[in-house]
Amino acid sequence: METSIIAIIGIIIFLIGALTTTLGRTLTILRFFFGDRSIFTQMFWGIIFICIGLFLIILGSPQLR
Repeated sequence: METSIIAIIGIIIFLIGALTTTLGRTLTILRFFFGDRSIFTQMFWGIIFICIGLFLIILGSPQLR
């Protein structure tokens, strides 16, 4: 089974989004990265990253070729 580079990038972006969404309140480095104290903004960006990651995973899927 061949894994494309797009799918690997999608997995990485998905994991970043999942960490941002779930651990955004406890990891202070994420608070400094986003520049504010709002948990809703971190959840918003986490969901955006998750959606982009899932799109890239589906796009890089070998079943679509």
